[in-house]
Amino acid sequence: MQVGMMRDPMRWAVPLPRMFGIPVRIHVTFFLVTLGLFLRQVGREGNYYHPIDVFAFTILLLFGIILIHEFGHCFAGRSVGGEATEILIWPLGGLAMVDTPQNWRAHTITAAGGPLVNLGLCVVTGVVILAAGFFPAINPIYYPYECEMKNYRTGQTFTSGYGLRMYKPGTAEEIMPVHYGKPADMAEDAAKVTVPAERALLPGWLAWVNRAFWMSWVLLLLNMLPAYPLDGGQILQGLIWRRSGYRQGTTIAAYAGFVVALLFFLVSFAVNESFLVFLGFFMILSAWVKLQQLETEDGGYGDFSQGYMSLERDDPPPRPRRQNVLKRWLQARTIRRLQREIEERQREDERMDQLLEKIARDGKDALTDEERRFMSRVSERYRNRS
Repeated sequence: MQVGMMRDPMRWAVPLPRMFGIPVRIHVTFFLVTLGLFLRQVGREGNYYHPIDVFAFTILLLFGIILIHEFGHCFAGRSVGGEATEILIWPLGGLAMVDTPQNWRAHTITAAGGPLVNLGLCVVTGVVILAAGFFPAINPIYYPYECEMKNYRTGQTFTSGYGLRMYKPGTAEEIMPVHYGKPADMAEDAAKVTVPAERALLPGWLAWVNRAFWMSWVLLLLNMLPAYPLDGGQILQGLIWRRSGYRQGTTIAAYAGFVVALLFFLVSFAVNESFLVFLGFFMILSAWVKLQQLETEDGGYGDFSQGYMSLERDDPPPRPRRQNVLKRWLQARTIRRLQREIEERQREDERMDQLLEKIARDGKDALTDEERRFMSRVSERYRNRS
């Protein structure tokens, strides 16, 4: 078991308690990357942000919003008769493993579930911010620690404790240049003002609500890019799948992933942001593997269009060309996946028989919610097969 885990990097993860009946794991690289982001910020020259604030933002808040996003995929998958098997949190976001019916509608709804959760978070936090008299931060390159927010009632711009803005009482006229630093230093500077003035300081809770809005908003914008494997790319795949078939939808979404990845490379060089480089490489690799997988599934097992009688020809068949290592790996992976699906179908059929016996013995009301979802999903599979 331990040897198998070492050979499979995707299993290098720490399990968490099951949530809503779904196993949740955190990949070890998530800790490494987020810890690196934390250390990069607190170790930056001239940094004046408190380590607790940096930790809460780069690790806790990020983890929480990503986890809620992945639950959105899981619940959306359940709504179309699917079943969520696992959530994995890793450096480039999260992976929700959801077994859904093989049709464009189930695929699209499941892919849209995560962004819809982000949109819901933005709506809830945005309403709270607006009710407090401020505009939420919709600029994706906004700096969330200083947390500048415009009050639409007074016209003043408020900041978190890291910023200092002083106004003439009851007006939007600033009496000193804005500057930023440690909260204690900002409080001392504010106390030194000798003329009547008021400081535009955000309540701490509102600053964190705005940070949650901003992070969810940025993740929503990123995930809705129409490029595989992002959620927007998978939604695009499903919509094209509806009109032109699965192969066409997958191909277009994958090539869109190539284009967006190259744009990420360009932007990363312009703004010196290494995260976009890693994201671009991941998108290119994912899109390329998806195209190779598509090719293997379409033609990896030979051509039987001539029937078995073609084996009785006088001329020996041509020697097949040896596939390269990647195609052999993809073909073996596809065969293993098909074997797992066959075994899973057999287990589902056995359980379906048991549940039918339970209904015949105790009635339909004796079924649990999970058993009802299971029967609905398997019944949908039977209908799609017919």
